[in-house]
Amino acid sequence: MYYGVAYYPEQKTPDDLKKDIQLLIDSGINTVRMGEFAWCRFEPQEGEYHFEWLDPVVEELGKAGIYTVICTPTACPPAWMCEKYPEILYVDNRGVTRPFGGRRHYCYTNERYRELSRIIAEKIGEHYGKNPYVLGFQIDNEPAQEATGRCHCPACQQAFRKWIESRYHTVEEWNQRTGSVFWSQELSSFSQVYTPVTTIEPYGIDAVPVHFENPSIRLEFERFSSQQQIDYQEIQTCALKKYTDKPVTTNGTGLATNSIDYFNSFKTLDRYAFDFYPGMRYSKIDSFAYGFARGVKKDTPFWILEFMSGGGHGLRGHGRVQTPPNALKQAVVQAMAHGAEMMLHFQFRTFPYGAEQLNYAIVDIDGVPRRRYREMQETAAVLKQLASYEKAVMRNEVGIVFDYDAYWALAIKPVNENFRYLAFCDQFYKMLNEMGHTSDVISLDADWSDYKMIVVPSLFVMQESYRQKMKEYVKQGGTLVATFLTSVKNVDNTGYIESLPAGLTDLFGVTVQEVEPVDGRSRSHIKLSLASGEETCEDAYWSELLEGTAQMVGTYLEDYKAGCGVIAKNAYGKGKAWYLGTMPEENTASKLLAEIAQEAGLTPMKIQVPSGCEVVRRELDGKKLYYVFNFNAEPVQAVWQGTLRDVLSEVSYENGAQVAQDGFLILQED
Repeated sequence: MYYGVAYYPEQKTPDDLKKDIQLLIDSGINTVRMGEFAWCRFEPQEGEYHFEWLDPVVEELGKAGIYTVICTPTACPPAWMCEKYPEILYVDNRGVTRPFGGRRHYCYTNERYRELSRIIAEKIGEHYGKNPYVLGFQIDNEPAQEATGRCHCPACQQAFRKWIESRYHTVEEWNQRTGSVFWSQELSSFSQVYTPVTTIEPYGIDAVPVHFENPSIRLEFERFSSQQQIDYQEIQTCALKKYTDKPVTTNGTGLATNSIDYFNSFKTLDRYAFDFYPGMRYSKIDSFAYGFARGVKKDTPFWILEFMSGGGHGLRGHGRVQTPPNALKQAVVQAMAHGAEMMLHFQFRTFPYGAEQLNYAIVDIDGVPRRRYREMQETAAVLKQLASYEKAVMRNEVGIVFDYDAYWALAIKPVNENFRYLAFCDQFYKMLNEMGHTSDVISLDADWSDYKMIVVPSLFVMQESYRQKMKEYVKQGGTLVATFLTSVKNVDNTGYIESLPAGLTDLFGVTVQEVEPVDGRSRSHIKLSLASGEETCEDAYWSELLEGTAQMVGTYLEDYKAGCGVIAKNAYGKGKAWYLGTMPEENTASKLLAEIAQEAGLTPMKIQVPSGCEVVRRELDGKKLYYVFNFNAEPVQAVWQGTLRDVLSEVSYENGAQVAQDGFLILQED
């Protein structure tokens, strides 16, 4: 595994640089990441390129066995560029231009900025593309972060009009498909198209407190913004690939928060890579991000280019709690277990300067190595022991579908203030994970044939081709679990004018009769008829009353809903299709999901652990390999039948073993 840190030699004095390099060498790590914020050093004036500040660091670390990931610096256009070409600056939805003085103050659509970015990427590729100490390249840094994913500058306005025209061809087609006669919004020319001022972007600020813009134009703007950033990224990818065959990637953030469709944006990149800052103080590290990483580029290991390094000061004025002993080591091994090929801590040494001054790091601002540094040394040593186990394969039996159109559409027109699409997908992942079933988070376009069970939470926007895909999957013997708010809207983000779930009533054997949000005013009890017996619980998020030929596993018990179906199971071809018209309370939902998983033939987990733990199953040379993680603040007991051997200690355990607080075991069949 490639293990190391982000490092910033451009910020160091010669003495500090010398000291840091020795600490890096002594740490046992094998990878650093450098350059992503240093455009003013790479190109201090237009057309004047300098690498002498970085070359000796790459060389010295490389000779010591430490590879470098070189980054393009395009997240931080320098002062001379902003002064000379002010048209490159980002404009938010209020019409406010973001000035020089932070980062990400650029427009990803502007042709001038695209060309300047292409040139610097090409110069970096030309200089480092064949360097034996360079492992790969990172484009930009956290694309679309800090509410920069949706620019509204003149270049973007023009490009968006062309985008709409390319997809709808005529204003007549646009008016007809989007129902723009509503509120007299019909167009007579595509020149009347403007970017929407209402935003779903994190940290974005709406131009007006309430603005009821057409949901169709808003969804198209999300798609447009995503594609503009993909196009911008591709310019740099092509520039680098002219000079190197080393892996090229970028570092995504937040899965769905930054307007980019990661399933599409990483198609031409060599690795899916992302930044991850989980809470680590006696809390389970949510591995949903790793499930998503596996789904973006199937059968390809992923990179984590920034990961938590400890606690202390933070970027936004509130700090992070300190990680307890062994938590960093545990987290790194957990990432490896889930398929990570690289993990780099942010950062090596605390900054004294800038917006990230005093921020958390492996080594404190004084350069003195302390507990976290020693733990990094220990982690590097453990990873060397585990080198041969990186070849272990992971064959998960469940796929959870995440869809960007659904995410965007449900954010544009929320159905319940307590319902969040991403969190809902994560809820299914966590329930399955607690049962011992690790899931991949996949797209609608993924190959589903390897999965015994597919979960489709609230696929709000649905195209005909995907409806057919769902039917074919079940027909061939798969188990499909869908929920409320499935196939409600079409590709134009307008409602289907047919019974819901539109085009899928035969698959699920139900039609939706009535709907309402579930909150304090409308919460009701439902009865579930499970194989283990009857369960009574409350509903959550949303309620859909169902009628049809399917078996009603769940029915309402009270109010006008009494006797109405809400959870249904339907035989279709060789498989089963489940439709959840509401979400039962979590304990009951887990029991329901467990029965569905058992019926689908999912392989039961050999190792049983209490809550707050995770077991990841892999296979090496025909033998099962189990990674057991304890995130609790106290030791726990893992139990199983038979003998398993801990690959680190070489100790064999019969029928169970204790897992230390913030500890882990890696167990293999003898």
